[in-house]
Amino acid sequence: MDDPVEASLFVSWAHDDRAEKEALMARLAFGALSGVRLSWWEDSDLLLGADWHEEIQNRLAACDYGLLLVSPSYLASSYIRDVELPSLLGPGRGRGRALPVMLKKVPLDGSFDLRGLAARQIFTGAGGRAFTQTARSGRERFAVDLTGQIRSRVLRDAA
Repeated sequence: MDDPVEASLFVSWAHDDRAEKEALMARLAFGALSGVRLSWWEDSDLLLGADWHEEIQNRLAACDYGLLLVSPSYLASSYIRDVELPSLLGPGRGRGRALPVMLKKVPLDGSFDLRGLAARQIFTGAGGRAFTQTARSGRERFAVDLTGQIRSRVLRDAA
């Protein structure tokens, strides 16, 4: 059997969205994927006393993909706008490999500044719903579909 393709994710999220981020991440079945081994890092993993900005910079530089959990708070964050998005949307390792996910509903009608994400395909659930707009019973399907999309992207990029 072939070795799985390994990829690392930098989870980019707004701290106002902690509960929703945790609800989504708990449902992502990365360990069950066939042919892909995914690991992820988020700033919740920072160790006590760590230079948080330096650690984030190092993780951004080392990641293969950025999992962007888009919400109004996400788009309003100056740190995300000024540090994380430029690193994840530009050229280079992990850059240009942004995987945006609609965590909370953001209008795509031009009324919000999408900070460079307007040209990207943003993952939504059935009917174009954000994760938080998905009924509790449909959140498992949202997560399974998202996990499958991430797997497909990683395998395509590795080919």
